[in-house]
Amino acid sequence: MKRSPLVHDFVDVDLWDPATFSVGPPYEAFAALRQKAPVAFHPEPPRRAGGKEGPGFWCVTRHADIVEISKDAGTFSSWAGGFTGADISGAILEETRLNLMGMDPPDHTAFRRSVRAPFGPAVTRDLGQHVQRFATQIVDAVSGQNEVDFVDNVASEMPLLTLSHMLGVAPEDRRKFYHWSNAIIGNHDPEFGGTVTDFLTAKNELFAYGREVIAAKRQNPDHGLVSTFISSKVDGVPLDDEKIILLWFLLLIAGNETTRSSLTGAMEMLSAFPEQRALLLSDLDAHLPGFIEESLRFTNPVLHFRRTATKDVDLNGAQIKAGDKVILWYPSANRDEAVFDRPEEFDLTRSPNLHVAFGFGVHFCLGARVGRLQIETMLRELLTRLPDIEVNVPAQRAHSTFLNSPKSLGVCFSG
Repeated sequence: MKRSPLVHDFVDVDLWDPATFSVGPPYEAFAALRQKAPVAFHPEPPRRAGGKEGPGFWCVTRHADIVEISKDAGTFSSWAGGFTGADISGAILEETRLNLMGMDPPDHTAFRRSVRAPFGPAVTRDLGQHVQRFATQIVDAVSGQNEVDFVDNVASEMPLLTLSHMLGVAPEDRRKFYHWSNAIIGNHDPEFGGTVTDFLTAKNELFAYGREVIAAKRQNPDHGLVSTFISSKVDGVPLDDEKIILLWFLLLIAGNETTRSSLTGAMEMLSAFPEQRALLLSDLDAHLPGFIEESLRFTNPVLHFRRTATKDVDLNGAQIKAGDKVILWYPSANRDEAVFDRPEEFDLTRSPNLHVAFGFGVHFCLGARVGRLQIETMLRELLTRLPDIEVNVPAQRAHSTFLNSPKSLGVCFSG
């Protein structure tokens, strides 16, 4: 069946190719699609040699449409086909449906309610002292050096230390999580392996480690997240190990990668917009929250989530059929002229800032409060103790259509 409008009638960009995003999101192409074809169909060529052509997918680029889709799980499902663009079926799809991100209400509502307490305001307040300790430790380690890789030494360390603490695992094992996360998220990136075998090896090792932790916490409970998950119940039924291991996977991959990307993006913004940096430093307490929100809007840690249409629907004139893949492009929504005045300008005083960097609706990021805490604490410590930090080597990004994942960012200290 011929679908229209087609993305490539308006822009010359391959949104299915992970290499496209290795230089950052294609903002100009997204702007053209918002104006000319806000819901457009994209073919799906094979990603690997010898692979099959896929069914294609609809690209949704306007903020309003993404918000509406995010509120309508009945029509646009996470459960039906998973939450990324890749086609999955059989055991892989069934496993994904046990993941919080692969559920729809009412199952999603009940599951999220059962595990949300550790991410609430009271627990986050208690976590703050530990996050501050980690920030101090990280800055201590880079102080006195002329230059460092910001991703390796700062942006990755904060979420790894925080998650190790929250999950109750040995902090000295955190670099294992870093390696596994890179191999899983960067499964199309040559530097991280780039093969299905590399992906499966990393996933299996991460799961094996997690199963050992779960077994140990069942024998000797503590106050960490794993023990909390073990004691959680959904409709009176305790979580089984499969659901717990997928929460473990979600936290160690999504929670690690997005905070790493957000911190790296914030560092890029500090160097890219010196006048905004000067304003920020003139009153850190007043301006840091606004700087963080604008950095999230401008740098977009998450590139897309996918929904699957459960019925035929007309969306902005596009005839979407039941079973079609629908891709929500968050970087485009966060530059939408209909929502943001001067969207291409970085303005830390922007208010309101209605970005969707943490998603929207029932799948709004469960760990957003913890993520913001880490970002704010790390930036405050850096800018207080090392205010002269500057980017001196541009970021290298992973080949990924899913996460805007920096692999490296060189910074130097001039003071």
